[in-house]
Amino acid sequence: MTDMIPPDLYRVARMGWHVLPVHAASRAACFRGAVDHASCDTGTIARWAARWPGCGWRVVCGPSRLFALDVDRPGTHAADGVAALAALVRRHGPLPPRPMTRTGGSGGAVLFFRHDGEPLRGQAGCPAPGLDPHRGRQAVTIPPGTHPATGGAYTWRVPPWQVAPPPIPHWLATLLAPAPQPVPPRRMDGDRAPGVLLRALHAVCDAPPGMANTTLNARAYALGRWCGAGMMDMAQARDTLLHAAQRRRIPLNEARATIRSGLNAGLRNPRPVHRA
Repeated sequence: MTDMIPPDLYRVARMGWHVLPVHAASRAACFRGAVDHASCDTGTIARWAARWPGCGWRVVCGPSRLFALDVDRPGTHAADGVAALAALVRRHGPLPPRPMTRTGGSGGAVLFFRHDGEPLRGQAGCPAPGLDPHRGRQAVTIPPGTHPATGGAYTWRVPPWQVAPPPIPHWLATLLAPAPQPVPPRRMDGDRAPGVLLRALHAVCDAPPGMANTTLNARAYALGRWCGAGMMDMAQARDTLLHAAQRRRIPLNEARATIRSGLNAGLRNPRPVHRA
């Protein structure tokens, strides 16, 4: 029954690439939940090929341990991915030999690399306009198949049975690395933040005549050090100081400038964090 499988598809299935059938006219999967049922089992693929003769095929990156970079060519796409990739290569270094397809009718390409679990972004236009990364549950079209808009055939420029997918170049993985997640503020020991904020409020309100703005600056610096250590929320510190300044009738523009200056100075000199 495996003679129902197109030869190129049979080769990639034997390499462990998990594929699914798609309608040739729309690129939509032939059945619901196809991404979760993508398979490299030749018996399963043969049944799909018999049920949907002439269908197209897509490979799902995650279970195939693949990262695919779709490179758009101008004309059928708004951005020039070919030029963008060439500029990145000039800046960071060459790409290793890798499997590549030719996109049917548009002249674009898809480059395949081995994905060893590196965290990567998958948004279109990363790391530059015209370059679309694919990983995880994302899928890309492979031969045999035709482009639904142009009718052009997908072909292999460099087939994976001749050149195995290499590791993702370090510079490309770095450009696609997700942005670091912000670290939430740590709670002060014994939940001391309310007490520290209250003391700052009273210090400004009870400052001797002529010392209100100086006291405001000193307390802003002290709270800025707590914020710099990640143990106090900056917005809460700013609002407390501004409330104190208003109660003490410090002019608003003057108070804002003093608070900003003190907090920023404190941020540059955060309190030491004592860990248990």
